[in-house]
Amino acid sequence: NSAEDAENEVGQSSRYAHRIRKMCAENKESLEVHYVHLSSSVPILAIWVADAPRETFDLLDEAAFEVVRIMFPDYHKIHSSIHVRVTDLPLQDSIRDLRQVHMGCLVKVVGVATRRSAVHPQLKVCKYNCTKCGYILGPFSVNGPEPKMAGTQCPSCQEKGPYTLNTEQTVYCNYQTITLQESPGTVPAGRLPRHKEVVMTWDLIDQVRPGEEIEVTGIYLTKFDSGLNRKTGFPVFSTYIEANNVQKKEDIDRRSYTEEDAREIVKLGARPDIRKLIVNSIAPSIYGHQN
Repeated sequence: NSAEDAENEVGQSSRYAHRIRKMCAENKESLEVHYVHLSSSVPILAIWVADAPRETFDLLDEAAFEVVRIMFPDYHKIHSSIHVRVTDLPLQDSIRDLRQVHMGCLVKVVGVATRRSAVHPQLKVCKYNCTKCGYILGPFSVNGPEPKMAGTQCPSCQEKGPYTLNTEQTVYCNYQTITLQESPGTVPAGRLPRHKEVVMTWDLIDQVRPGEEIEVTGIYLTKFDSGLNRKTGFPVFSTYIEANNVQKKEDIDRRSYTEEDAREIVKLGARPDIRKLIVNSIAPSIYGHQN
């Protein structure tokens, strides 16, 4: 078994070396990693990806970028970072089944994109200028709203501001939101389809058009919603999915065909009665269908 595991690991490492070369040849910044490959090679890491994805993806992105720079030392001139995208997560949840237990975890949902916002710049790392002495404070890493600088003492002049955002040295990323609605066939009879906001960043921008059925793998998160708080009268949070990977359903279906399926199709195509076979297999219960 250990020899077989070692052989599988060698096969997977060569497979991902090929994927990295292909990604760099196409000047892309996303590396797709199959979750089953990850769980068979490093089971503990796969558990961390599922249960603490935000922190784990940061580490995986750094590790992937290091490997890319070993293979292609000047690739940082093309892209400043590499993003690991998880595919084929074994568990799939319905939008209406997402609950508190999923908070902060990696989830996979399927639905139809109904709305798409414009692209906005989102703060990732920001710096501030002290308006009294010109000293630059930062960098500050931003995962949510912009940091509040009121009351912060300047290390240079000891004044407490005011501060202005240093737009030249602040790092932004592209940001877009889409509305994901339950697929019509999955909605229980007599119920309205539910929807969820999905946040797209980096190269996921404009990958999806409204009306397409997609599979979203991402982190289920909360954000403070003042309007919802006023409406309900007590503190509640709105929820959204921060997308890690987005795949169109038609691409997934196309990719599910194997070489064995192809051989079977070719074999069937050689049969002289193939026309009759196809006709008899489509709605055979309808009277007069053959005609």
